[in-house]
Amino acid sequence: MGAAALLSAASSCESAATSPSPRPSRAAQPRLELHAGDADVWAFGARIQGALAGPGALEDCVVRVGHREIPAATGQRQFSADVPLLEGENEIAARCRETSAGDLASPPVTYDVQLRDAPKARARATWADGKLVLDGASSEPSELSRAEIVAFEWLRLRDPAAPERLGVGARLELPAPDPADPALVELRVRDERGRSDAARVAPPTDAAAGTDARAWIDDAILYGVVPPFFGDPPLESVRAALPALEELGITAIWLSPLFGAPPGDFGYAVTDYFTVRPDYGTERDLRELVDEAHRRNIRVLLDLVPNHTSAEHPYFRQAEQRKGRFHTFAFYDRDAGGEPTHYFDWEHLPNLNYDNAEVERWMLEVSLHWVRRFGIDGYRVDAAWGIKDRRSALWSTWAEELRRVSPDLALLAEASARDPYYLHNGFDAAYDWTEDLGHWAWEDVFSAPDGVAARLAAALSATAARAPRPERTLRFINNNDTGARFITRHGPGMTRVAAAALLTLPGIPCIYAFDELGAAYEPYGGLSPVSRPARGPLARHYERLIRLRRSTAALRAPGFLTVHAGADDEVLAYLRHGDDASRFALVVLNFSDRPTRKRLVVPEPFARHARGGLRDGLSGAAARLQGRSLALDLAPWDVRVLLPR
Repeated sequence: MGAAALLSAASSCESAATSPSPRPSRAAQPRLELHAGDADVWAFGARIQGALAGPGALEDCVVRVGHREIPAATGQRQFSADVPLLEGENEIAARCRETSAGDLASPPVTYDVQLRDAPKARARATWADGKLVLDGASSEPSELSRAEIVAFEWLRLRDPAAPERLGVGARLELPAPDPADPALVELRVRDERGRSDAARVAPPTDAAAGTDARAWIDDAILYGVVPPFFGDPPLESVRAALPALEELGITAIWLSPLFGAPPGDFGYAVTDYFTVRPDYGTERDLRELVDEAHRRNIRVLLDLVPNHTSAEHPYFRQAEQRKGRFHTFAFYDRDAGGEPTHYFDWEHLPNLNYDNAEVERWMLEVSLHWVRRFGIDGYRVDAAWGIKDRRSALWSTWAEELRRVSPDLALLAEASARDPYYLHNGFDAAYDWTEDLGHWAWEDVFSAPDGVAARLAAALSATAARAPRPERTLRFINNNDTGARFITRHGPGMTRVAAAALLTLPGIPCIYAFDELGAAYEPYGGLSPVSRPARGPLARHYERLIRLRRSTAALRAPGFLTVHAGADDEVLAYLRHGDDASRFALVVLNFSDRPTRKRLVVPEPFARHARGGLRDGLSGAAARLQGRSLALDLAPWDVRVLLPR
């Protein structure tokens, strides 16, 4: 070997001898990790878990929340601690001793508590010795600070914009108000920190023991509104349509979901429950719409979607990215393998987990938000049946808490009115469905042109036999899930008679967007303005029917009695009545394109009160009984609503 080669080899050996040893990889170094990331939290406490990554064993772990340190239950490689949280942002980190490496600290995460620590007002109203007694003693201090409530103020809300002050104190006795005065009473409480809350109560009525006082929903004519169908911008367009809805006789509107959702989605895939979707308008637009509706004595219901979120909701996306290592993973209902559950083919709509107390609180705060901030009058609750199946105890406590804040809210369940559960657990009404999920009770009634009256009578009888209060059935011939409109499937003649049934039967009638105009569209066909026919005979028919229903107590009462119309299955006749037999309506519907002559026998005691004759509330035409018998010549698609003179 030459000298140069020897020198080179020596240099290489020296270099190898003095080269530093390889550093251990990061994976081999012990480090502390939290099984969490920055997250929203719907509680004033959380369980924090973490683990040692890399070699070694843990001892003496603590979790730091702000300036507080909470000892953690520590295993060889894992730790956990239940920690208290304050309102707003809480920085959380862990510190543990590792047997060889010494003290280790985790990177911090931020838990943002979405709750406000405030007292809870509770108001009761009773009669005692002819006086109205208002009692707020059951009001509760805030759940975190437990600060003492130091002020109670009572107000009467004849005009919510200018409430009348009734007095102060936890208990108040007042002269009995006029029983006809519908004004609510509001209790406002304040604690020693200046935090406040309000609850409302309706003074007790003089309704007979064991009976329910009538709620505004009993007299409602509901109208389904999909804002973009009305024009652009959607919420402004709905507000512009309120005069026409008032003229039609509508008393309440149900707005399709207007929370944050993916572009183009109808609204049931919610991505943000606390914002108005920007393609519909702004919060100001919604507030002006609600205020204008109230000025016209039209109530406003929102479509609440509590069963599931969109798969694009941040909570779900974050949970799926980190699986069980993210706080909101447990917000979703999961199968034994940890995969999210869903109904039907709704893979993009993962079910929420109502066994998780935070989910229950989150959705309660959503519900209260729109009531408090915008003064809405109730909710149509989407897929209420799903939550009932997964956690049946939820709805009664949810409804009780909402009515603590606003006792005259109307709560409509998307579920079958034949199931008594819903009316027994806080809801005012449920859908006119069969026992089969989502199947309209009238679904097969119009399947063939012959026998419609007989099939409708059978459907009505089946609902009446099972529903605890048939008059609290939400009735419709169209809604968002019925596909092509009724008039498209069955023609204008059948639509005319079906609309008359809708508006004269016991129940809460729901007219869906532009039914009265005979508009032809499919609700899920796209979120754009709907082409509307000019106002014509069908619209005038709806107007007359609505006016008659609103002016005739018998048509809003629960009483219903079928009147035999002979062997012909195309004519349905029924009596509508309350407790007073002298006030009734005899409805006769010809579900046929053929004229027919019918002889009806009016049962006693109603016939006794019709000796002076009958008058058609729609046309004004007169009719007269012969004894108890009434002969009628009915035109094709004829509708009669006969009232005693």
